Amino acid sequence: MTNQEFIEQVAKFVQKYAAQYGIKVHSPIIAQAILESGWGNSKLAARYHNYFGLKCGTKWTGKSVNMTTQEEYTVGTLTTIKDNFRVYDSMEEGIKGYFEFIQLARYQNLKGITNPKKYLEIIKADGYATSSTYVTNNMKLIEQYNLTKYDKGVTNMSDRQKPVNWLTQYVGIKEGSAEHKAILKVFNDSGLCTRYKMTVNDAWCATSTSAAFIATGLSNIFPCVECSCENMINLAKKAGIWVENDAYVPSTGDVILYDWDDNGVGDCTGWSDHVGIVVSVSGSTIKVIEGNKNDSVGYRNIAVNSRYIRGFITPKFSGGTSTVIPSTKKSVDEVAKEVLAGAWGNGDARKNALTAAGYNYSEVQAAVNRLAGGKTTTPTKSITEVAKEVLAGKWGNGDDRKKKLEAAGYNYSQVQAKVNELAKSSTSSKKSVTQIAKEVIAGKWGNGTDRKNRLTAAGYDYTAVQREVNRLL
Repeated sequence: MTNQEFIEQVAKFVQKYAAQYGIKVHSPIIAQAILESGWGNSKLAARYHNYFGLKCGTKWTGKSVNMTTQEEYTVGTLTTIKDNFRVYDSMEEGIKGYFEFIQLARYQNLKGITNPKKYLEIIKADGYATSSTYVTNNMKLIEQYNLTKYDKGVTNMSDRQKPVNWLTQYVGIKEGSAEHKAILKVFNDSGLCTRYKMTVNDAWCATSTSAAFIATGLSNIFPCVECSCENMINLAKKAGIWVENDAYVPSTGDVILYDWDDNGVGDCTGWSDHVGIVVSVSGSTIKVIEGNKNDSVGYRNIAVNSRYIRGFITPKFSGGTSTVIPSTKKSVDEVAKEVLAGAWGNGDARKNALTAAGYNYSEVQAAVNRLAGGKTTTPTKSITEVAKEVLAGKWGNGDDRKKKLEAAGYNYSQVQAKVNELAKSSTSSKKSVTQIAKEVIAGKWGNGTDRKNRLTAAGYDYTAVQREVNRLL
């Protein structure tokens, strides 16, 4: 392997793992690998894939080898010692091992540093190396081989691009693979979602999206770290970064949520099934990268304002947030009918949503008043279809449900009767309490009163299910 090939190999794995561990500069680490391993030719590197001279210490529980090394405890004087060094199975594992090693408490001051020399000075002061010329020797390698070019993608990359790039490295992986487990590990180890620990058997689209923001140090602007799409939406709403508008034109780094039961009429407010991160928008086409797409990480193209869009999470990136621009405006009457159907909320929330989507609130409201006072909205679905949506939680509860159904032109009593009939008939094919409890834990039945209403409407004993949830947790 030539020197340049060695650099490229090391750089590839440094770029893959650095962000996961909060490290924002690559060149000094590449230089350390060159210096410590003699371009990968030392016995410790060539045979045992330890490219950084990492000793075992008290934390290491893996394989080890006892070897001779020299330390400069006193400036100008080398002392020969024997010590136990960590053993790895591959170059990738060895470089990943470096980042795991600097998770020790004394190295936490390395996170966020973007200047190569400062990084080397701090890691030397932290006790990583004893050589008096350690910083100088590494800086010579950085300058001679122009290693700072590997920093440009890190220090100059916009925050919007970071989560996209992080997830891109996993495109094509297989579910259950080491890469899949690495994504789950980022999520589980963050401690930001204490509700549930992910396993390789769980649906992991929300987890991979969350992991991308965690690994790139952006969880502070993405307070929606979750393994459930619906819970992710609820957290985004609380944080004020949820856009309830299918016509929104997103930017790179925005997060798109889907509902596969969306009928394509009006603004879908149903249960969310899937999530991804926006890569780019070209014309009216949104390119998205998603985890758990066909049990892998892959891309999807979807049209702006198309069917299946549930809404968007818009993290407050340092470069500002996107502007809502409807790609194809609907007529005032069309929007007014959606308002009557409950698609745009009420009060200030309705006004803000309509204004953000580019509509004149006063014009829409005037049309709403006209339609409500002089015309009857014509129902577009059968009573059975609407009853199934009610059971799925799409029409709210109590008086709110009644108002929405009647505003949409449906007979509330007929719909409710069908709801009761369907709920009763479904009891014969109900899942076990344990099965439902596991779905609750996975976030499929919502929270609080919403969860209770859904379970009850579906014919389940809320108290029994909740008891089983508590037992499982």
